[in-house]
Amino acid sequence: MDKIYYYKLVRVDIRGKVGKRSKTFFSFENDLEVGHTYLHLGSGFPGLQLVLSVTVEELGN
Repeated sequence: MDKIYYYKLVRVDIRGKVGKRSKTFFSFENDLEVGHTYLHLGSGFPGLQLVLSVTVEELGN
């Protein structure tokens, strides 16, 4: 069964200041870890992004 991963992200500047608004990023692979910072995740997610949480949804066939 396939899964989709929804990551709640918030933008962070190089000084460590965390943004106020979060965004949701989704992926079919579980390749991000909660608490880690990632750079340039794609269109709409420029700069440093901090992963706050992850939600997994099963896709039924």
